[in-house]
Amino acid sequence: MNFLEFENTQGITLKYATASVFERVIAYVIDLIIIIFSLGLLYALFGIDNPTLFFTLAIFPAFFYTLSMEILNDGRSVGKLILGLKVVRVDGRYPTGYDYFMRWIFRFVDIYMTSGTLAALMVSSTPRSQRVGDMLGDTTVIRTRNLRVSLSRVLSLSDLSKSTPKYPQVLELTEPQVVLIKETLDAKTKYKAEAYEKLLLDLSLRIKRNLNITDSEAPSVFLKGIIKDYVALTR
Repeated sequence: MNFLEFENTQGITLKYATASVFERVIAYVIDLIIIIFSLGLLYALFGIDNPTLFFTLAIFPAFFYTLSMEILNDGRSVGKLILGLKVVRVDGRYPTGYDYFMRWIFRFVDIYMTSGTLAALMVSSTPRSQRVGDMLGDTTVIRTRNLRVSLSRVLSLSDLSKSTPKYPQVLELTEPQVVLIKETLDAKTKYKAEAYEKLLLDLSLRIKRNLNITDSEAPSVFLKGIIKDYVALTR
């Protein structure tokens, strides 16, 4: 498994696992099924009596399906969205239309002209899991779910059996939000960057405001208490 690590525009280091060849193939197949199903439906509705209208409504959009979806849906086609994958730039900057175009146009070389062999070879052998189109667009495909962990692994439930929650308002939070808090605390401990101190402060202030909590504890102490209470109240 390869990993992509970069510093975002706020100076925060992020680390993601890159998508495997298998995951990218499955996403491609899902997208292909969606395209074929859509073409069949449109042909049944319009194509039998008016082939020109069918071509206008179906063939042209289908040809640009991947490019348009990635541009309009933050680097995700439907297949990538279902599998929790996303196209990103390897330097952490937000991909431009040109970046998406470069990786899309080289699908004809990476996938269609070589039956996917070149793409599979490049993705499996390059450090950032990039096919040729990715290299030219400075992009790759990452797993957006790979760093998420179950809250049952955040804290030992046995340690919370006699715990009295201090912030019952935490039930207004969702599990992904609490896991994100945990990951932010872990990242601050690991990288010790000043940007994380500011991020923890901003995060604690936002949570206090949204949950109507008045507390003078340090941001890290407060956020750890939020996690502890959430686990105690939901498990």
